Amino acid sequence: KEKKNSELLRTRFDMETSLKIDSKTRRSCIFVKQRFTNSENYCLTLSGNIDLQNAKCKANAYVRKKFFPTDLNPIVSRIDCGVNYDTETDDVIYKLRGKKSFDITSDGLTTLDVKGGVDLSITSSTPKMDAKIELSKTLFNFQPDQDLNMKIGFNAQTKRFYGQIRENNWSINTDFSRNRWNFQYDL
Repeated sequence: KEKKNSELLRTRFDMETSLKIDSKTRRSCIFVKQRFTNSENYCLTLSGNIDLQNAKCKANAYVRKKFFPTDLNPIVSRIDCGVNYDTETDDVIYKLRGKKSFDITSDGLTTLDVKGGVDLSITSSTPKMDAKIELSKTLFNFQPDQDLNMKIGFNAQTKRFYGQIRENNWSINTDFSRNRWNFQYDL
């Protein structure tokens, strides 16, 4: 029993700090995110950003349990069930998310991902549903010590295509409409 308790308390820390620039808001911010996970697949994610123009701060906390495929649930690649709090909206949102991945190539570097979910807010009686389909390609050692991930997808809720190019330290995202994009550089 003592060994099991020590395994439950073991936590992995993945701190992220980045500079983000958004073409829609024409603002930049410093973004931080810290994940705490344990061997039981519980995950607490704390994130926040500081606007570099007006020093306004925003924060978010998300607690979830990750469920992975088993003999009883071979249909999905992962299911997340959790609760989210955002300081900007001052709202608690219950979330249920699912994902299924299909390998397009035998090496697993090209995949088709189907994602879906439902959010239920305390302040709204109407659930918010979303669905996405993404095609992604990973190129390891695109340049020496540089990996590249490219993704194109369709968001059924917004009825828009989107794309992402991500390298080890930076990423650029677009929704292919109205010249909207954002850039993130990991510090």
